[in-house]
Amino acid sequence: MRTRKDKANTISSILKGEFIAEQSNTKLIPFLLLIVILGLINIRSSFHAEKLLKESISLEKEVADLRLTYITTKSKLMRVYRRSVVEKLVVSQDLRTSLTPPEIIEQ
Repeated sequence: MRTRKDKANTISSILKGEFIAEQSNTKLIPFLLLIVILGLINIRSSFHAEKLLKESISLEKEVADLRLTYITTKSKLMRVYRRSVVEKLVVSQDLRTSLTPPEIIEQ
């Protein structure tokens, strides 16, 4: 059974990297490199995911702003299309509403 001092020495040797220098542990170096590479890939993917999330939130805000602009522009356009507004706009060109209904031309 290991004593507390032996466990402390083991942990300190791991933190210092002394266990790699031993001949019996040199076979673990590729495995440790794999673990380090996978850790770096994990960190990079989490940063990329956060970046995509921020971009998604900003795009949602932009869509909401554009939707409001669309609704405002559409309501202004609908006001201009009213018959009374059109009549006021064309009065300066001496155009008036016809009092006779349109006739259907048959062939």
